[in-house]
Amino acid sequence: MRTLRAVLASAWVGWEREVGWTNPVLGLLIRAAPLVATVLTAAIIYWFSSTRAGFFNPERLAFVVVGASLYAHVGAYAWLPTSAIAEGKWSNIFAHLYISPASSLPYLLGRGLASFVSSVPIVTLCIAACYYVSPSLFQTTLPLTTTPTSALMVSAALLANFPAAMGLGFLLAAQAIFVGKFEWALPSYISGILMIFSEALFPAGALPWPLPLISNALPFTYLMRASRAALIPGSPDDYPTALLYLLVGGFALLALGLGVFRQSEARARRNGLLDRKVG
Repeated sequence: MRTLRAVLASAWVGWEREVGWTNPVLGLLIRAAPLVATVLTAAIIYWFSSTRAGFFNPERLAFVVVGASLYAHVGAYAWLPTSAIAEGKWSNIFAHLYISPASSLPYLLGRGLASFVSSVPIVTLCIAACYYVSPSLFQTTLPLTTTPTSALMVSAALLANFPAAMGLGFLLAAQAIFVGKFEWALPSYISGILMIFSEALFPAGALPWPLPLISNALPFTYLMRASRAALIPGSPDDYPTALLYLLVGGFALLALGLGVFRQSEARARRNGLLDRKVG
């Protein structure tokens, strides 16, 4: 019960940090604006190149819009533990967390939970905005299934992806403990790799063999497949199978991330690194 209270308190801190500084609706709209611009940029690149080449396909456009939106959702809270550690070093917050006998995991988990809760409506706004501007911008309507059932299916996939994203976040946070500056370097590299291998913008089959094996081993790939199966009619992906692989791979990645982070945190405690403020 004490751990749960710590997680909820940390989630509230994260909510205030990300959205609570202004009107929550305004805060979500402000955060959604750059995401909409990013997703539309990816969609415009596909639309322009495919129309010039003569093989434009509305289903492929929907593929890009859904994948780019969900990829941003993963990034919104997968990197959150690294961000929280960096903020903690700069503000000396972690000095108080680490001198306590408890682990910092509840704090990081709460911050990740807050980012997850705030990112879900942002992704929804992004997909909706792209859907409504497509007729005027691309002269076609995105072939998306917009029913309560499809919305529930996507919500379930996003929830099932939370363990995977936090597992990756804990792995990145483990290295951030020992890095005094440039904590964002490794997350940036991982972000680029995931964009290639998670089917965010193109299917794994477009990669030369054996690179598709990497895509099929990543739980984030199955988030894309499950969501597209729910939203895009005629998608070749099977929703229950993708959701199952997402859960299995996600909990495996979470267990790995927790184990590595706990070892890193214990070593940093022994070496006196956790109460050091970085200027």
